[in-house]
This record gives sequence, C-alpha cells and structure tokens, in this order.
Amino acid sequence: MLGGLEQKIMEVLWSSSTPLKPSEVLAKIDKGHAYTTIMTVLKRMTDKKLVKRKLQGNAFFYTFVEDKTTFACSALEDLFERLFFAYGEHTTVSFKKIAKNHGIKL
Repeated sequence: MLGGLEQKIMEVLWSSSTPLKPSEVLAKIDKGHAYTTIMTVLKRMTDKKLVKRKLQGNAFFYTFVEDKTTFACSALEDLFERLFFAYGEHTTVSFKKIAKNHGIKL
C-alpha cells in the first residue's frame, strides 16, 4: 500500500502522458512539500520498483511502472490474501456483508 505522499505522487504520474521531473511533480501536488522531499520519495519509490526513472541531460524523469488499474488490482490481491490468511472465514463474512450493503451480488 502507498503512503499519503506516495499516493499523491502516483496520481500525478498516472495522470501524465509523459515522464516528469521532480519539480514538475511538486508543481502538480498540493503545497507544503519541499523539493528535496519529493526527490527523496521518488528515489525510494524507484527502489521499491513503483516508478522508474531515466536520466536526460542532468535531470531524472519519472514515470509509473504499472498503470493505475494494474497497480490497484495487485495491491488489492495482496491485501485480500493477507486478510484471508490472518482472519480466514471472518474475512469472507465481512466481504459478503459489505457487498450486500452496496447492492453487489457475489
């Protein structure tokens, strides 16, 4: 799962048709973050294989590794698997209850 700032950065990258420099990412997210913070988080996200970067001239440009749908499905599958492993049948009962409350048939 993504942290708050990681989610904001991914939303920016997912919405861009081209790779972005850290300064461009910073300009598109809400105020209050330092440029160095964005650079650090992008580097850590690169290490986690959430984003990839390419050096062009003297600047790195960042883009996503997986599109939003693919990422969400992978993250949810991992979460559901951990929930099922930890809580077993209780997880299934809760999912059925939530689905019913939202008018979804399983």
